[in-house]
Amino acid sequence: SLPPRNADDRRVFAYLRKRGIAAQVIRQFLNAGLLYEDAVHHNCVFVGRNESGQAKYAGLRGTYDLDGHGFKGDAPGSDKNTGFSLPHDPRSDLVLVFEAPIDALSHATLQELEGWKWDGYRLSLGGTSHVALTAFLKRHPEIRRVSLYMDNDLGGLKNARRIKAMLHEDQRFKHIRVGINPPRIGKDYNEMLLHVTKKMKDHQQQCRQKQAAISI
Repeated sequence: SLPPRNADDRRVFAYLRKRGIAAQVIRQFLNAGLLYEDAVHHNCVFVGRNESGQAKYAGLRGTYDLDGHGFKGDAPGSDKNTGFSLPHDPRSDLVLVFEAPIDALSHATLQELEGWKWDGYRLSLGGTSHVALTAFLKRHPEIRRVSLYMDNDLGGLKNARRIKAMLHEDQRFKHIRVGINPPRIGKDYNEMLLHVTKKMKDHQQQCRQKQAAISI
């Protein structure tokens, strides 16, 4: 049961920009019908669609708290077998797996900042359950590599190891190479993105100050 759509997506856009997500990445999702603003509560609505384009899952994220502790939940009747997935290149044999949609968008933004254009699969589990990943792999037998981009904390690392072991023990997925890639900085990929963008802004500010001093 998808929440009603707001007349515009301004609050969602502003919220995600404050979380460091690149404008072009946000627009990509808005234009693809995978993200919109809830008309009642103005939450971010991250839509998971099946191969036919039908909405089967929706993750909700509040837009009022920026400390990472705001409202989180799923729309009623959401099917965890259908995760939130970014537009992709169907020729790819690699899927990157995240706990939350915002981490998937953050990783896409980090790649934009590095000038790396990669159009493979990105999948958000909407939490720590492996259900969405298992269902995804069943639907995509071409996948040969899975990279787990879970949170860099005890829970995230433990869950990544659990999922890796589960895939290796399952005869259907034993051929898949599984890597664990927590963020190098911070607890999750959004924290890493905010750290990187702050460092870039500080560097730009220092350059402007030096240039101003030279001009004087």
